[in-house]
Amino acid sequence: MLEPTKKPRTEKILLNVVCNMAKLAKVKAALKALECSVKSETRLEPQGPAEKEWYTIDELFPDHHAGHAVKGLRYREDMTQKQLAEAAGISVSNLSHMEHGRRPIGKEMAKRLAKVLNTDWRLLLS
Repeated sequence: MLEPTKKPRTEKILLNVVCNMAKLAKVKAALKALECSVKSETRLEPQGPAEKEWYTIDELFPDHHAGHAVKGLRYREDMTQKQLAEAAGISVSNLSHMEHGRRPIGKEMAKRLAKVLNTDWRLLLS
């Protein structure tokens, strides 16, 4: 009989943002600037005279991908694409494709990048 596979530990984060409808664009821009890579049930709840509406991260940012996390973490570590690519042992064009969402980031690549970027590798998976 096969051994049961061990599932990776995941944490669910719920972030509720309450804002006035007039400030919705500014809140949306601020969240975009964070380039958070959390795939979750995060919702944006406008508050005011308009009726209550809920938005998921995917609805607000349909073009969101894991490459945003790589780029944000690279900026945090004050590294260029060339420096990160050399440290991770990949080509600059390969890294660029990952950051722009044109190439998926696999488990092994996520582990290599995470080691250089001082973060958890699971953050870099889509």
